[in-house]
Amino acid sequence: MNRDEFLKLLDQHKIDRNLVSFDSFVAEGHCLRKNHFRWETLLRERDTEYNVIGFPSESNALEYLLSELIKYYGS
Repeated sequence: MNRDEFLKLLDQHKIDRNLVSFDSFVAEGHCLRKNHFRWETLLRERDTEYNVIGFPSESNALEYLLSELIKYYGS
């Protein structure tokens, strides 16, 4: 899965794209970032990072993040 496919699937499940940021600092929300040799997904709230999980590829990280977002925000 690539980012374009990920964003299309968010739209299909009526999940706001603004819940996710890519490779950038955000004060609040879900994030996907490259960290040295792995990709990470995390939730950032009040300048604290939670549930940081590493993956070997961006595709694996996007698949995991999509499943989590659908679980909590999907229709």
